[in-house]
Amino acid sequence: MTKILLVDDENLILYSLAATLKHDGSDVTTVASGKDALSEIRRSPYDICFLDVNLPDANGFELMKTVQEISPATRIIIMTAVDLNDVQMRYLHNNACHFLPKPFNLEDVRSLVDNISRPEGAAAHEA
Repeated sequence: MTKILLVDDENLILYSLAATLKHDGSDVTTVASGKDALSEIRRSPYDICFLDVNLPDANGFELMKTVQEISPATRIIIMTAVDLNDVQMRYLHNNACHFLPKPFNLEDVRSLVDNISRPEGAAAHEA
């Protein structure tokens, strides 16, 4: 079973992602802040972390770096509705598993998690 942490301050995003991924058999935890995300990552390892760039208490890029330091095996999927500049995109390409622009299709999320969860998908670095 894939263990997934969802970090977003939008309840609708958390609800729809959690419902979809739980239906597919994943163990899903949701949090709405960077502080809570770090508490979860320190408390328990996660296979995948969906991470919003703009959180009320944290910058998603800085949070991604901290999550990687605490839990290097956690695959990070960055989500945002904001257009990213070239520097931010290069940083994501080098540090995140995948970039998921909002709004997104839940079927695409399912495929992405399936791909990452498979052993051959874990080696792929898509951003």
